[in-house]
Amino acid sequence: MVNISPYIGSISGIKIQLHWSFVLLLVFSLVLSLYLFAVIVLLFICVLLHELAHSITSKRNGIGVKKIILLPIGGASVIDMEEIDPDIEFRISIAGPIASIFIGVALGVAVVLIPGGAVRHLVQLLFLINILLGVFNLLPGFPLDGGRVFRSYEQKKHSFFDATKITVKLSKIVIVLFIVGTVIYAAVEPGYTFAYREFVVFWDILIAIFLYGGAQAEYQTAYVREMAADLRVRDAVSKDFASVKPGTTIGELYNIFMKYHTHVIIVDYGKSVKLVQGVKMGTSLNPGYMSNTVDSFCTEIPTIGINKPLPAAIDKMRNENTGIIAVKVGRKVVGVLVAQHVESVIALHISKKNASVTNKNLTNR
Repeated sequence: MVNISPYIGSISGIKIQLHWSFVLLLVFSLVLSLYLFAVIVLLFICVLLHELAHSITSKRNGIGVKKIILLPIGGASVIDMEEIDPDIEFRISIAGPIASIFIGVALGVAVVLIPGGAVRHLVQLLFLINILLGVFNLLPGFPLDGGRVFRSYEQKKHSFFDATKITVKLSKIVIVLFIVGTVIYAAVEPGYTFAYREFVVFWDILIAIFLYGGAQAEYQTAYVREMAADLRVRDAVSKDFASVKPGTTIGELYNIFMKYHTHVIIVDYGKSVKLVQGVKMGTSLNPGYMSNTVDSFCTEIPTIGINKPLPAAIDKMRNENTGIIAVKVGRKVVGVLVAQHVESVIALHISKKNASVTNKNLTNR
């Protein structure tokens, strides 16, 4: 399969990916202006350094990092946050804003030393953006770094779920204050056109919508983690799959497909597990195609232990952007998790729990 969000390399073993929408932004800016293109590239180098601070801090604290992905609205470090210690979450979260503020201060010093001109103007712009990036991310609301810093502090007195609920409530207050502040700024700040004021309000409302969506997503994740904490991967594992060896031909695969009647075919390479996709099936295919091996039709999928918490599988699917995970006992693949089935199992479990609580409350009346 062709990945339309390309990887551009890795730093300290951390893969760097450009989201397809960011690639479009780069192309669009290059068409409009070479200067604008340079500004966006330099800006996202700063964003990349911000995310690297998160990722490198994670690795130093024994937390796995899948990749960094750059988006038009910023960046994201895909980090294994399963059952993370609050103190470690604090260190990981605070590292990004500190890095941005440090870069901003360094650029501020450079502005003083650089003579006037286009270069000085560009460095001054980057100085302001990095300071704003660092300070804005310290606001105590999800999905900003400051929200995670605040939650890690609240976990000293509350459970993960309760700390998340408190932070989500604070996030909504921050969002309201952000919108009110934007409207006041647009109304009283002199020297700007009406069109510019409209643009500022429109852009900040988009940011507020993004923040609200991120806060709600954090709450939903914490809610599922709390309510389904007693479920394990084994409770949702499916045996509806077939495993083939590397080098299996399409002809051999067709016979396996007819025998097991499953569309889930995996190849176990030992250190990695891959899913066979995009293979044509049928007796009318030419012999040349049937002699191809499955290896050229494989996409790597993540793995998870059968006794791991089931909510951790949901997090892994989200982080890895996949709808299927191979389930292992030791080194052996014993089943698969499919996103729709996992969500159904969790939803049914939560529904039963809520019904039980409701019945208990009615009985006590």
